Amino acid sequence: MALELESTSHFRFHPVNNAGLRHAKNLTQESSRMLEQVLEENHNNHHIFTTTEDHKGVYFHNHIVHHDITVWALGGKPETIRSQHDRNSLYQREAFTIQDTLVNDLSDPLVFKRCLGREENFMNFCRFFEHEINRIGYQAVIQKYLVNGTALADDILCRIYMGYVHGIIHIGMALEFKQARLLAEGFAQACVHHDWWYTDYLTSAEKLSKQQVEPALPLSTCVDMARSNEKIRTCSSAYYHLQKRRITGEMCLDLEPSRDGVLKNAAPELTRVAARYRVDPNDLERATAELQNTAVYLTAGAQRPPYICAFDFFLLHSVTSSIGHTMFLAEPSLSNEQKARLLEYTGRVYLMSYASQGAPELRLDWLASHLSKLPNQGWDEVFDRACYHEDDGHMAKLIRCMAHSQDTSKPYNHLPEFRVKQPLFLTAGIAAIDSASLKPMDGTKHFDFVRGAGFAEAWERFPKREKPASVSAHL
Repeated sequence: MALELESTSHFRFHPVNNAGLRHAKNLTQESSRMLEQVLEENHNNHHIFTTTEDHKGVYFHNHIVHHDITVWALGGKPETIRSQHDRNSLYQREAFTIQDTLVNDLSDPLVFKRCLGREENFMNFCRFFEHEINRIGYQAVIQKYLVNGTALADDILCRIYMGYVHGIIHIGMALEFKQARLLAEGFAQACVHHDWWYTDYLTSAEKLSKQQVEPALPLSTCVDMARSNEKIRTCSSAYYHLQKRRITGEMCLDLEPSRDGVLKNAAPELTRVAARYRVDPNDLERATAELQNTAVYLTAGAQRPPYICAFDFFLLHSVTSSIGHTMFLAEPSLSNEQKARLLEYTGRVYLMSYASQGAPELRLDWLASHLSKLPNQGWDEVFDRACYHEDDGHMAKLIRCMAHSQDTSKPYNHLPEFRVKQPLFLTAGIAAIDSASLKPMDGTKHFDFVRGAGFAEAWERFPKREKPASVSAHL
Protein backbone atom coordinates (compact mmCIF):
# COMPACT_ATOMS: atom_id res chain seq x y z
CA MET A 1 0.00 0.00 0.00
CA ALA A 2 1.37 3.41 -0.98
CA LEU A 3 2.19 5.96 1.68
CA GLU A 4 -0.18 8.88 2.01
CA LEU A 5 2.27 11.74 1.72
CA GLU A 6 1.41 15.29 2.64
CA SER A 7 0.95 17.74 -0.23
CA THR A 8 3.96 19.25 -1.97
CA SER A 9 2.52 22.69 -1.10
CA HIS A 10 3.17 22.49 2.65
CA PHE A 11 4.63 20.62 5.60
CA ARG A 12 2.22 18.89 7.97
CA PHE A 13 3.15 16.88 11.06
CA HIS A 14 1.01 15.01 13.56
CA PRO A 15 2.03 13.38 16.85
CA VAL A 16 0.49 10.07 15.77
CA ASN A 17 0.00 9.95 12.00
CA ASN A 18 3.57 10.66 10.90
CA ALA A 19 5.72 10.62 14.02
CA GLY A 20 8.47 8.53 12.43
CA LEU A 21 9.99 5.14 13.10
CA ARG A 22 11.53 6.03 16.48
CA HIS A 23 10.23 8.88 18.56
CA ALA A 24 9.46 10.08 22.06
CA LYS A 25 6.11 9.46 23.69
CA ASN A 26 5.31 13.10 24.41
CA LEU A 27 4.84 14.65 20.95
CA THR A 28 2.36 17.54 20.91
CA GLN A 29 0.27 19.48 18.42
CA GLU A 30 1.97 22.69 19.56
CA SER A 31 5.41 21.35 18.69
CA SER A 32 4.05 20.06 15.38
CA ARG A 33 2.80 23.53 14.41
CA MET A 34 6.17 25.05 15.32
CA LEU A 35 7.98 22.44 13.25
CA GLU A 36 5.84 23.20 10.22
CA GLN A 37 6.55 26.89 10.60
CA VAL A 38 10.32 26.60 10.80
CA LEU A 39 10.51 24.09 7.94
CA GLU A 40 8.52 26.51 5.77
CA GLU A 41 10.94 29.29 6.67
CA ASN A 42 13.92 27.14 5.76
CA HIS A 43 12.39 25.98 2.47
CA ASN A 44 11.66 29.52 1.34
CA ASN A 45 14.69 31.34 2.67
CA HIS A 46 17.74 29.08 2.75
CA HIS A 47 19.95 27.32 0.24
CA ILE A 48 20.79 23.61 0.64
CA PHE A 49 24.51 24.39 1.07
CA THR A 50 25.97 26.66 3.74
CA THR A 51 29.30 27.22 1.95
CA THR A 52 30.62 27.52 -1.57
CA GLU A 53 32.71 24.77 -3.10
CA ASP A 54 35.26 27.31 -4.32
CA HIS A 55 35.95 28.36 -0.73
CA LYS A 56 35.79 25.07 1.18
CA GLY A 57 36.73 22.58 -1.51
CA VAL A 58 33.46 20.73 -0.93
CA TYR A 59 29.93 21.81 -0.04
CA PHE A 60 28.90 21.96 3.62
CA HIS A 61 25.22 21.22 4.04
CA ASN A 62 22.19 22.93 5.47
CA HIS A 63 21.07 20.45 8.15
CA ILE A 64 18.10 22.45 9.45
CA VAL A 65 15.46 20.06 8.09
CA HIS A 66 17.12 17.02 9.65
CA HIS A 67 17.71 18.77 12.97
CA ASP A 68 14.29 20.39 13.36
CA ILE A 69 12.42 17.17 12.54
CA THR A 70 14.65 15.11 14.83
CA VAL A 71 14.22 17.49 17.78
CA TRP A 72 10.45 17.29 17.26
CA ALA A 73 10.53 13.48 17.03
CA LEU A 74 12.59 13.28 20.22
CA GLY A 75 9.96 15.30 22.10
CA GLY A 76 11.32 18.83 21.78
CA LYS A 77 9.09 21.64 23.01
CA PRO A 78 8.03 24.44 20.63
CA GLU A 79 10.51 26.88 22.14
CA THR A 80 13.33 24.34 21.80
CA ILE A 81 12.55 23.72 18.14
CA ARG A 82 12.44 27.48 17.53
CA SER A 83 15.69 28.24 19.36
CA GLN A 84 17.60 25.42 17.64
CA HIS A 85 16.26 26.54 14.27
CA ASP A 86 17.09 30.22 14.79
CA ARG A 87 20.62 29.49 15.95
CA ASN A 88 21.35 27.35 12.90
CA SER A 89 19.77 29.91 10.58
CA LEU A 90 22.53 32.40 11.37
CA TYR A 91 25.09 30.90 8.97
CA GLN A 92 22.82 29.80 6.12
CA ARG A 93 23.06 31.13 2.58
CA GLU A 94 20.04 32.68 0.89
CA ALA A 95 17.94 30.55 -1.43
CA PHE A 96 18.42 31.01 -5.17
CA THR A 97 15.53 32.48 -7.15
CA ILE A 98 13.29 30.03 -8.98
CA GLN A 99 13.30 30.38 -12.75
CA ASP A 100 9.86 29.24 -13.84
CA THR A 101 10.71 28.78 -17.51
CA LEU A 102 13.73 26.65 -16.60
CA VAL A 103 11.57 24.56 -14.28
CA ASN A 104 9.27 23.82 -17.20
CA ASP A 105 12.18 23.00 -19.48
CA LEU A 106 13.63 20.49 -17.02
CA SER A 107 11.16 18.08 -18.60
CA ASP A 108 13.49 18.14 -21.60
CA PRO A 109 16.15 15.44 -20.95
CA LEU A 110 18.80 17.63 -22.59
CA VAL A 111 18.11 20.57 -20.27
CA PHE A 112 17.75 18.28 -17.23
CA LYS A 113 21.14 16.71 -17.83
CA ARG A 114 22.79 20.08 -18.47
CA CYS A 115 21.49 21.42 -15.14
CA LEU A 116 22.77 18.51 -13.06
CA GLY A 117 25.60 19.22 -10.64
CA ARG A 118 25.02 22.97 -10.44
CA GLU A 119 24.04 24.38 -7.08
CA GLU A 120 22.15 27.36 -8.51
CA ASN A 121 19.52 24.94 -9.80
CA PHE A 122 18.53 23.54 -6.39
CA MET A 123 15.26 25.45 -6.11
CA ASN A 124 14.49 24.85 -9.78
CA PHE A 125 14.89 21.12 -9.23
CA CYS A 126 12.77 21.37 -6.06
CA ARG A 127 9.90 22.90 -7.98
CA PHE A 128 10.36 20.44 -10.85
CA PHE A 129 10.16 17.41 -8.55
CA GLU A 130 7.15 18.87 -6.75
CA HIS A 131 5.43 19.04 -10.14
CA GLU A 132 6.52 15.51 -10.98
CA ILE A 133 5.21 14.12 -7.68
CA ASN A 134 1.89 15.86 -8.31
CA ARG A 135 1.77 14.65 -11.91
CA ILE A 136 2.73 10.97 -11.63
CA GLY A 137 2.89 10.26 -7.89
CA TYR A 138 5.82 9.72 -5.55
CA GLN A 139 6.18 6.02 -6.40
CA ALA A 140 6.59 6.69 -10.11
CA VAL A 141 9.08 9.46 -9.32
CA ILE A 142 11.20 7.06 -7.28
CA GLN A 143 11.08 4.54 -10.11
CA LYS A 144 11.88 6.99 -12.89
CA TYR A 145 14.54 9.02 -11.11
CA LEU A 146 16.19 6.49 -8.80
CA VAL A 147 15.71 2.74 -9.15
CA ASN A 148 14.47 1.58 -12.57
CA GLY A 149 17.95 1.05 -14.00
CA THR A 150 17.88 3.60 -16.82
CA ALA A 151 20.86 5.86 -17.43
CA LEU A 152 18.96 8.73 -15.79
CA ALA A 153 18.00 6.73 -12.70
CA ASP A 154 21.49 5.28 -12.28
CA ASP A 155 22.96 8.78 -12.52
CA ILE A 156 20.78 10.07 -9.70
CA LEU A 157 21.20 6.84 -7.72
CA CYS A 158 24.90 7.62 -7.37
CA ARG A 159 24.18 11.28 -6.64
CA ILE A 160 22.05 10.53 -3.55
CA TYR A 161 25.28 9.41 -1.87
CA MET A 162 27.36 12.39 -2.94
CA GLY A 163 28.10 15.00 -0.31
CA TYR A 164 28.45 12.40 2.47
CA VAL A 165 25.06 10.71 1.94
CA HIS A 166 22.93 13.76 2.64
CA GLY A 167 20.66 13.11 -0.33
CA ILE A 168 19.63 9.66 0.88
CA ILE A 169 19.18 11.02 4.41
CA HIS A 170 16.77 13.63 3.07
CA ILE A 171 14.85 11.15 0.90
CA GLY A 172 14.64 8.66 3.76
CA MET A 173 13.26 11.27 6.15
CA ALA A 174 10.73 12.36 3.54
CA LEU A 175 9.32 8.84 3.33
CA GLU A 176 9.55 8.22 7.07
CA PHE A 177 7.64 11.39 7.96
CA LYS A 178 5.40 11.30 4.86
CA GLN A 179 6.41 14.67 3.44
CA ALA A 180 6.24 15.04 -0.35
CA ARG A 181 7.92 18.44 -0.23
CA LEU A 182 10.89 16.92 1.56
CA LEU A 183 11.04 14.22 -1.08
CA ALA A 184 11.31 16.90 -3.76
CA GLU A 185 14.07 18.59 -1.76
CA GLY A 186 15.95 15.30 -1.41
CA PHE A 187 15.93 14.62 -5.13
CA ALA A 188 16.87 18.23 -5.83
CA GLN A 189 19.81 18.02 -3.45
CA ALA A 190 21.06 14.88 -5.16
CA CYS A 191 20.76 16.52 -8.56
CA VAL A 192 23.00 19.47 -7.70
CA HIS A 193 25.88 17.35 -6.39
CA HIS A 194 28.73 16.41 -8.73
CA ASP A 195 31.15 14.29 -6.70
CA TRP A 196 32.04 12.04 -9.63
CA TRP A 197 34.22 9.68 -7.59
CA TYR A 198 31.14 8.12 -5.98
CA THR A 199 29.89 7.13 -9.44
CA ASP A 200 33.25 5.69 -10.47
CA TYR A 201 33.57 3.63 -7.30
CA LEU A 202 29.98 2.39 -7.13
CA THR A 203 29.76 1.37 -10.76
CA SER A 204 33.13 -0.41 -10.58
CA ALA A 205 32.13 -2.29 -7.44
CA GLU A 206 28.80 -3.32 -8.95
CA LYS A 207 30.44 -4.52 -12.16
CA LEU A 208 32.89 -6.67 -10.22
CA SER A 209 30.16 -7.89 -7.91
CA LYS A 210 28.11 -9.22 -10.79
CA GLN A 211 31.01 -11.42 -11.82
CA GLN A 212 30.82 -13.16 -8.41
CA VAL A 213 34.51 -13.99 -8.54
CA GLU A 214 34.59 -14.41 -4.74
CA PRO A 215 31.89 -15.54 -2.29
CA ALA A 216 29.54 -12.96 -0.81
CA LEU A 217 30.23 -11.77 2.73
CA PRO A 218 28.25 -9.92 5.44
CA LEU A 219 28.89 -6.19 5.53
CA SER A 220 30.48 -6.41 8.98
CA THR A 221 32.98 -8.96 7.66
CA CYS A 222 33.78 -6.63 4.77
CA VAL A 223 34.46 -3.87 7.31
CA ASP A 224 36.87 -6.15 9.16
CA MET A 225 38.55 -7.11 5.89
CA ALA A 226 39.07 -3.45 5.05
CA ARG A 227 40.69 -2.93 8.43
CA SER A 228 43.00 -5.93 7.98
CA ASN A 229 44.15 -4.84 4.52
CA GLU A 230 47.21 -2.64 4.97
CA LYS A 231 46.74 -0.86 1.64
CA ILE A 232 43.19 0.15 2.60
CA ARG A 233 44.06 0.93 6.22
CA THR A 234 46.85 3.32 5.20
CA CYS A 235 45.36 4.87 2.06
CA SER A 236 44.04 7.98 3.81
CA SER A 237 45.68 10.43 6.20
CA ALA A 238 44.96 12.69 9.15
CA TYR A 239 46.24 15.54 7.00
CA TYR A 240 42.93 15.77 5.15
CA HIS A 241 41.27 17.02 8.33
CA LEU A 242 44.00 19.53 9.12
CA GLN A 243 43.71 21.60 5.95
CA LYS A 244 43.17 25.33 6.43
CA ARG A 245 43.00 28.41 4.28
CA ARG A 246 46.35 30.20 4.27
CA ILE A 247 44.96 33.68 4.96
CA THR A 248 41.97 33.16 7.26
CA GLY A 249 42.75 29.78 8.79
CA GLU A 250 39.32 28.54 7.71
CA MET A 251 38.88 24.76 7.56
CA CYS A 252 38.75 23.35 4.03
CA LEU A 253 38.88 20.05 2.14
CA ASP A 254 40.77 20.83 -1.05
CA LEU A 255 42.08 17.29 -0.75
CA GLU A 256 39.09 15.06 -0.06
CA PRO A 257 39.66 11.84 1.95
CA SER A 258 37.72 9.44 -0.29
CA ARG A 259 38.70 10.96 -3.62
CA ASP A 260 42.33 11.79 -2.95
CA GLY A 261 43.05 9.19 -0.28
CA VAL A 262 41.03 6.02 -0.70
CA LEU A 263 40.36 5.92 -4.42
CA LYS A 264 43.71 7.34 -5.44
CA ASN A 265 45.70 4.90 -3.32
CA ALA A 266 43.56 1.80 -2.77
CA ALA A 267 40.71 1.71 -5.29
CA PRO A 268 41.33 -1.86 -6.54
CA GLU A 269 41.69 -3.24 -3.03
CA LEU A 270 38.57 -1.53 -1.66
CA THR A 271 36.52 -2.33 -4.76
CA ARG A 272 37.41 -6.00 -4.38
CA VAL A 273 36.18 -5.99 -0.77
CA ALA A 274 33.06 -3.96 -1.60
CA ALA A 275 32.12 -6.32 -4.43
CA ARG A 276 31.81 -9.14 -1.90
CA TYR A 277 28.98 -7.33 -0.11
CA ARG A 278 26.00 -8.72 -2.01
CA VAL A 279 22.40 -8.81 -0.84
CA ASP A 280 20.02 -11.69 -1.51
CA PRO A 281 16.70 -10.20 -2.74
CA ASN A 282 14.90 -12.91 -0.75
CA ASP A 283 16.59 -11.92 2.53
CA LEU A 284 15.77 -8.22 2.70
CA GLU A 285 14.46 -7.83 6.24
CA ARG A 286 17.56 -9.38 7.79
CA ALA A 287 19.85 -7.59 5.31
CA THR A 288 18.31 -4.22 6.15
CA ALA A 289 18.81 -4.80 9.86
CA GLU A 290 22.35 -6.00 9.19
CA LEU A 291 23.19 -2.79 7.33
CA GLN A 292 21.84 -0.72 10.23
CA ASN A 293 23.65 -2.80 12.82
CA THR A 294 26.93 -2.58 10.92
CA ALA A 295 26.55 1.20 10.60
CA VAL A 296 26.48 1.38 14.41
CA TYR A 297 29.36 -1.11 14.62
CA LEU A 298 31.73 0.95 12.49
CA THR A 299 30.64 4.25 14.07
CA ALA A 300 30.15 3.56 17.77
CA GLY A 301 32.96 1.02 17.78
CA ALA A 302 35.51 3.51 16.44
CA GLN A 303 36.97 4.36 19.84
CA ARG A 304 40.58 4.77 20.91
CA PRO A 305 41.65 3.88 24.47
CA PRO A 306 42.65 5.55 26.71
CA TYR A 307 40.55 8.47 25.44
CA ILE A 308 36.92 9.12 26.36
CA CYS A 309 34.31 7.78 24.00
CA ALA A 310 33.72 10.13 21.09
CA PHE A 311 32.18 9.64 17.66
CA ASP A 312 33.62 10.22 14.22
CA PHE A 313 31.87 13.01 12.34
CA PHE A 314 32.05 11.29 8.96
CA LEU A 315 31.33 7.75 10.11
CA LEU A 316 28.19 8.77 11.99
CA HIS A 317 26.53 9.58 8.65
CA SER A 318 26.42 5.84 8.08
CA VAL A 319 24.07 5.50 11.04
CA THR A 320 21.91 8.50 10.15
CA SER A 321 21.44 7.37 6.55
CA SER A 322 20.75 3.72 7.36
CA ILE A 323 17.30 4.35 8.85
CA GLY A 324 15.94 5.25 5.42
CA HIS A 325 16.32 1.64 4.32
CA THR A 326 13.53 0.65 6.67
CA MET A 327 11.28 2.83 4.52
CA PHE A 328 12.68 1.40 1.29
CA LEU A 329 12.05 -2.09 2.68
CA ALA A 330 8.41 -1.25 3.34
CA GLU A 331 7.80 0.51 0.02
CA PRO A 332 5.59 -1.79 -2.09
CA SER A 333 6.43 -0.13 -5.41
CA LEU A 334 10.05 -1.25 -5.19
CA SER A 335 10.95 -4.74 -6.34
CA ASN A 336 13.05 -6.97 -4.13
CA GLU A 337 15.91 -6.59 -6.57
CA GLN A 338 15.69 -2.79 -6.37
CA LYS A 339 15.70 -2.88 -2.58
CA ALA A 340 18.70 -5.19 -2.58
CA ARG A 341 20.60 -2.93 -4.97
CA LEU A 342 19.97 0.10 -2.76
CA LEU A 343 21.35 -1.80 0.23
CA GLU A 344 24.44 -2.81 -1.74
CA TYR A 345 25.16 0.73 -2.87
CA THR A 346 24.72 2.10 0.64
CA GLY A 347 26.89 -0.56 2.25
CA ARG A 348 29.66 0.02 -0.28
CA VAL A 349 29.61 3.75 0.44
CA TYR A 350 29.96 2.94 4.15
CA LEU A 351 33.08 0.92 3.34
CA MET A 352 34.56 3.83 1.43
CA SER A 353 33.77 6.19 4.31
CA TYR A 354 35.30 3.78 6.82
CA ALA A 355 38.50 3.55 4.78
CA SER A 356 38.65 7.33 4.40
CA GLN A 357 38.77 7.79 8.17
CA GLY A 358 41.72 5.45 8.58
CA ALA A 359 39.74 2.19 8.97
CA PRO A 360 39.79 2.60 12.77
CA GLU A 361 40.08 -0.38 15.06
CA LEU A 362 36.59 -1.15 16.34
CA ARG A 363 36.66 -1.40 20.12
CA LEU A 364 33.19 -2.41 21.23
CA ASP A 365 34.76 -3.51 24.52
CA TRP A 366 35.90 0.05 25.24
CA LEU A 367 32.47 1.40 24.35
CA ALA A 368 30.81 -1.19 26.60
CA SER A 369 32.94 -0.05 29.54
CA HIS A 370 31.72 3.53 29.28
CA LEU A 371 30.34 4.78 32.61
CA SER A 372 28.10 7.82 32.60
CA LYS A 373 28.11 10.39 35.38
CA LEU A 374 24.31 10.45 35.17
CA PRO A 375 22.65 7.35 36.66
CA ASN A 376 19.58 5.41 35.53
CA GLN A 377 19.30 6.65 31.97
CA GLY A 378 17.05 5.05 29.40
CA TRP A 379 16.29 6.17 25.86
CA ASP A 380 13.73 8.69 27.14
CA GLU A 381 16.39 10.51 29.13
CA VAL A 382 18.92 10.33 26.29
CA PHE A 383 16.34 11.68 23.82
CA ASP A 384 15.55 14.58 26.14
CA ARG A 385 19.23 15.48 26.53
CA ALA A 386 19.72 15.32 22.77
CA CYS A 387 16.93 17.84 22.17
CA TYR A 388 18.86 20.53 24.00
CA HIS A 389 22.26 19.84 22.48
CA GLU A 390 23.19 22.94 20.51
CA ASP A 391 24.85 21.59 17.39
CA ASP A 392 23.30 21.33 13.92
CA GLY A 393 21.54 18.04 14.48
CA HIS A 394 24.25 15.45 14.01
CA MET A 395 24.15 14.32 17.63
CA ALA A 396 20.36 14.05 17.86
CA LYS A 397 20.13 12.23 14.52
CA LEU A 398 22.84 9.78 15.56
CA ILE A 399 21.07 8.96 18.81
CA ARG A 400 17.60 8.50 17.28
CA CYS A 401 18.94 6.29 14.50
CA MET A 402 20.96 4.13 16.90
CA ALA A 403 17.77 3.56 18.88
CA HIS A 404 16.04 2.49 15.67
CA SER A 405 18.91 0.15 14.83
CA GLN A 406 18.42 -1.50 18.20
CA ASP A 407 14.79 -2.16 17.27
CA THR A 408 15.54 -3.69 13.88
CA SER A 409 18.52 -5.72 15.15
CA LYS A 410 16.64 -7.39 18.00
CA PRO A 411 15.31 -10.44 16.09
CA TYR A 412 18.83 -11.18 14.83
CA ASN A 413 20.78 -10.61 18.03
CA HIS A 414 22.00 -14.22 17.95
CA LEU A 415 23.64 -13.90 14.51
CA PRO A 416 27.41 -13.33 14.41
CA GLU A 417 27.23 -10.68 11.66
CA PHE A 418 25.20 -8.51 14.04
CA ARG A 419 28.22 -7.30 15.98
CA VAL A 420 26.39 -4.77 18.15
CA LYS A 421 24.30 -6.69 20.66
CA GLN A 422 21.15 -5.35 22.30
CA PRO A 423 22.48 -3.88 25.58
CA LEU A 424 25.20 -1.96 23.76
CA PHE A 425 22.91 0.33 21.76
CA LEU A 426 21.76 2.28 24.80
CA THR A 427 25.34 2.44 26.05
CA ALA A 428 26.30 3.94 22.68
CA GLY A 429 23.50 6.49 22.93
CA ILE A 430 24.56 7.48 26.45
CA ALA A 431 28.22 7.68 25.43
CA ALA A 432 27.31 9.90 22.48
CA ILE A 433 25.37 12.46 24.49
CA ASP A 434 27.95 12.26 27.30
CA SER A 435 30.56 13.37 24.77
CA ALA A 436 28.60 16.55 24.11
CA SER A 437 30.07 19.83 25.32
CA LEU A 438 28.46 23.14 26.20
CA LYS A 439 29.82 24.69 23.00
CA PRO A 440 29.70 21.97 20.35
CA MET A 441 29.98 24.30 17.37
CA ASP A 442 31.36 27.59 16.11
CA GLY A 443 29.56 28.36 12.87
CA THR A 444 29.89 25.17 10.84
CA LYS A 445 32.87 23.85 12.81
CA HIS A 446 32.23 20.97 15.23
CA PHE A 447 34.20 20.38 18.42
CA ASP A 448 32.58 17.27 19.92
CA PHE A 449 33.21 14.85 17.08
CA VAL A 450 36.42 13.15 16.00
CA ARG A 451 37.50 13.71 12.41
CA GLY A 452 39.51 10.72 11.27
CA ALA A 453 38.98 8.23 14.11
CA GLY A 454 41.59 5.88 12.69
CA PHE A 455 44.40 8.39 13.13
CA ALA A 456 46.15 8.89 16.46
CA GLU A 457 46.51 12.62 15.85
CA ALA A 458 42.73 13.06 15.72
CA TRP A 459 42.36 12.00 19.35
CA GLU A 460 45.04 14.16 20.92
CA ARG A 461 42.65 17.02 21.73
CA PHE A 462 40.28 14.71 23.65
CA PRO A 463 40.71 13.97 27.37
CA LYS A 464 41.65 10.55 28.59
CA ARG A 465 39.01 8.56 30.39
CA GLU A 466 39.03 8.79 34.17
CA LYS A 467 39.86 5.63 36.04
CA PRO A 468 36.78 3.63 37.11
CA ALA A 469 37.19 4.51 40.76
CA SER A 470 37.09 8.22 39.95
CA VAL A 471 34.09 7.83 37.71
CA SER A 472 32.13 5.73 40.19
CA ALA A 473 32.47 8.49 42.74
CA HIS A 474 30.18 10.61 40.57
CA LEU A 475 27.46 7.96 40.20
